[in-house]
Amino acid sequence: MATEAYIQPEVTFAGRTVGEVLAVTLYNADSDDPHGSMTTHQPLHEGERGPLVVLGTRDKKRWRVTLPEVEVSRASAVGCEFTVFGRVERAAL
Repeated sequence: MATEAYIQPEVTFAGRTVGEVLAVTLYNADSDDPHGSMTTHQPLHEGERGPLVVLGTRDKKRWRVTLPEVEVSRASAVGCEFTVFGRVERAAL
């Protein structure tokens, strides 16, 4: 399983800022079954669906990662898990 973790992220979901995100992790982002998780005390709600944009650090570089659509499958007090629909786009900043 390929894993990518983005730390110190600034995250927007469906055009609104998600506050106090500690990390966004993507699993198998380039496969037929991409999914991810977000560690935050302000998780998205189960069933929410929309685009997710992450500006975060990975491998000592700053990245912009665009997920065209995600759907939140689970949420808890410390974050949420989501399924990714569409191709993940990454750009080094």
